[in-house]
Amino acid sequence: MLATLVNGLVTAYRVQREALIEHALLSNSAYAAKLASSIEEFIRGAQSHLQFSAERLGSHWGSAEIMHAETLRLQQQDADFNAIIIVDATSKVLDVFPDTLQMNGSTLGSEAVNQALAARQPYVSSAYMSAAGNRVVFVAVPVFDAAHRFVGIVGGSIYLQQESALHTLISQHFYHEGTFAFVADRDRQLLYHPDSARIGEKLGYSKTVDAALLGRSGSMAVRNYKGIPMLAGYAQVSGAGWAVVAQQPQDASLAPLSTLMRDMVMGMVPAAIIGIILIGAGALMISRPLRELSRIAGQLAAPQTTEDLRRVNAWYREAAAIRQAMLAGVQLLQAKMGRLNRQALTDPLTGLANRRAMDDELQGLRTAGRNYSVLSVDIDHFKRVNDTFGHDKGDLAIRQVAQTLMEHCRAADLACRAGGEEFLLILPDAGTDVANLIAERVREAVANSEIPIVGRITVSIGVASCDDATMACETVLKRADECLYRAKETGRNRVECFVGVTT
Repeated sequence: MLATLVNGLVTAYRVQREALIEHALLSNSAYAAKLASSIEEFIRGAQSHLQFSAERLGSHWGSAEIMHAETLRLQQQDADFNAIIIVDATSKVLDVFPDTLQMNGSTLGSEAVNQALAARQPYVSSAYMSAAGNRVVFVAVPVFDAAHRFVGIVGGSIYLQQESALHTLISQHFYHEGTFAFVADRDRQLLYHPDSARIGEKLGYSKTVDAALLGRSGSMAVRNYKGIPMLAGYAQVSGAGWAVVAQQPQDASLAPLSTLMRDMVMGMVPAAIIGIILIGAGALMISRPLRELSRIAGQLAAPQTTEDLRRVNAWYREAAAIRQAMLAGVQLLQAKMGRLNRQALTDPLTGLANRRAMDDELQGLRTAGRNYSVLSVDIDHFKRVNDTFGHDKGDLAIRQVAQTLMEHCRAADLACRAGGEEFLLILPDAGTDVANLIAERVREAVANSEIPIVGRITVSIGVASCDDATMACETVLKRADECLYRAKETGRNRVECFVGVTT
């Protein structure tokens, strides 16, 4: 429960943290998009006002009175611009207001004016320093006369470091929890920043500004130029190609997290303590019979085990079922051990006794002082069977020989698989003559048997007998093997018997 509680708190912390970050990113993305939309509407409105004047000027191009009247009207009726200027196609100033630098009639070399003249379409400049020493953005529309000839431009300057409609539009947007916005033009110059001293500064690498200038909108977690983690939203002012970024320090976004976690802990811990106490008490009651059963399980072979099991207070169904299973298990243990012992002495492929059982049988006969004979049996050309028909058919041949041995041995005899294609038949109380007779029967039965796909196979058999209780089992086995090898060497499918056995 403690682990669950801690995991729950850690998970809640992570979820709350991610939720706060996601909320801040979504809010700042929406804020940047809204601000970009407002700026775009502002520029579109300013260009619309200029376009109205451009159409009027085009109809009366050359009239100084009309030009001056339009300049005054734009300045008085439109708070979008700090200054209004009318320039002909040769960059000559035809009218300007306010004319603090006495520019009327002069020729301008301003790059922004030249670009606006060259564009011959609605134009928004990057930030630049004007002749009057103001950092400005120039918005202009072309003027065409009654014959649809391009004759000049009418434009307005927006001061970036003084009060202007654009400055007011951006600065009066809703700010909360440390969120602030800045605007950069397509040359990465700051057009607006809460720190007015930074206006006009050219930004270095900025993922948010770069993304916005590419026309994307969205949000991301970034670090500002001071290395502070920020949660930022970004969008583009498409009509001007500007980037708008609204960002908030990550620490400010996560400020409510500590309060949320404190409230959660205060709400969870008291209930958790009560729960732990109750669970602990219940666990002790449940585990007591299990501990007693576990202790008894370590001594199932003890004579008092059954009585100890009956004394266990298995007060609930599961413990009672375990106790009953253990009582049954004690009774079945010996039987199971017997079965396991038999399995340990049996060859899994053939069902014959394995080498361990063979050794036990021979030692038992020697200890009892009984005479016996052994038949060492080997399948002829068994490698050829494996190579020709595969190991599965080789296993089939081995099982066939094993079956033949079991069919032709007596009830007291023990058929063993010594390994690979080698077999041993132990014949208690059998002399050489009896052993030789059984060997011939086995050889003939194998030779006359048909194995599917493989066909007929043969075996070679060596026979040796022990009629002296002092003779070592290894000696008898060695003699039987020697006879087997002699049968192999003299043509196979033969029985060779050891003669001249001495003590």
